[in-house]
Amino acid sequence: MDEAQPNEVHLAARNLGVDGEHGPLFRGIDLEFGPGLHAVQMPAGRDQDALLLTLAGRLKPSHGTVDALGATTPAAIRRKCAIAAFEDIDDLDESVTVETVLAEQRRWLAPWYSMVPLSAGRLELDQVFGELDRPAPKTRIVELSDLQRFLLRITLALLGNHPILVVGDLEQVRDNPGRADAVQRLGAIAERYTVIVGVTNPLGERHRRTPCTTDAL
Repeated sequence: MDEAQPNEVHLAARNLGVDGEHGPLFRGIDLEFGPGLHAVQMPAGRDQDALLLTLAGRLKPSHGTVDALGATTPAAIRRKCAIAAFEDIDDLDESVTVETVLAEQRRWLAPWYSMVPLSAGRLELDQVFGELDRPAPKTRIVELSDLQRFLLRITLALLGNHPILVVGDLEQVRDNPGRADAVQRLGAIAERYTVIVGVTNPLGERHRRTPCTTDAL
């Protein structure tokens, strides 16, 4: 990716809202995200998921607009934004191995005529996990810790090489040391991508935090 300018806006929402079956999930949201790591702080659950998925082009807004590097329709925004760690969207089959899910994602992204080896994706796995213990290729998904599963889902999302990464609630990594490690790795990833993660609790002063409160919550 090209080196970003400090004040560059990669993703913006203006007066954003989504109506659910029984009323608004959120409304009146104005946000801007530039390079780096951003935490959208709001209560976990369907409203947080809906906001993040709307920013990433997976839900169509009922009101307002999203602009992701010039893309303004959901289909175009999806070409700019990868998503990771959202329940019922990128859940992993617990019976398969780490090398299998990596190879399958590579095959899905590759041209139909390309040969994809079973070892595909290991470089990206190393980049996401950094100095943390990474799972062995033959490890089954059911054997992974919360943190390992969280980072593996991020690895799979980054294989598509989209410039913006939107990540589901950090609280799915259930222990405090694991969440601290997850934040550290998201910060490292944010040196190359714009990263937006949902949080229930503050990350601390080192990272950009975007509180999100609306009268719909």
